[in-house]
Amino acid sequence: MVRAVIENTRGEVLTVQRSSDHDWELPGGRLSRGEPPQEGLHREIREETGLRVEIAEIVKANSWINTAGDGGFAVHYYCETTDNGVTLSDEHVESKWVLPEQAEQLLCNSQIDAVHKVMTELKDGSKALDHSSLTPD
Repeated sequence: MVRAVIENTRGEVLTVQRSSDHDWELPGGRLSRGEPPQEGLHREIREETGLRVEIAEIVKANSWINTAGDGGFAVHYYCETTDNGVTLSDEHVESKWVLPEQAEQLLCNSQIDAVHKVMTELKDGSKALDHSSLTPD
């Protein structure tokens, strides 16, 4: 699975609300068989939001076992866009551009961590992103 922390020119992050359970999430989804991750992320973002983005960095990777005992893996990328006009697919019922601190009230922990990494490690320049730290949760 690939997900995007999409930041607009006002420093807001895009969140989308799933139609299935009304939970909020970062845009993204599953890759097709043999699909390169960045190509799949561009596809998922276009399908779900209609946005064109520039993919900048991998910010977080995590893995988990769900209640059915199946494993999952997600890679979160930092993306930028100058476009704020979101056109949702049927997978989502609402979208919100929110300040990073507001995302904490909407997203699950692994997605909050990805937003936090973007804002603290990429945006403030205080330290370079260390890809070796991308270990499973």
